Amino acid sequence: MTKRLVDLDDELLDAAKQELGTTGVSDTVRTALRAAVAAAARARHAEWLIEGGMKDMADPEQRSRVWR
Repeated sequence: MTKRLVDLDDELLDAAKQELGTTGVSDTVRTALRAAVAAAARARHAEWLIEGGMKDMADPEQRSRVWR
């Protein structure tokens, strides 16, 4: 882990603490970063599904290959 010196908007930090249920600055920043990464992963997964990512699962033969 690397220590960093950053300027933070105090009002935004307080709002994030409330939303995330955190108390300290470090905990809030770590939790917010994890939330951002998870949200991006969910968005990519949703896009994959929208683009037909599960189409192979409709065919029983293809499905059996996927699950092996």
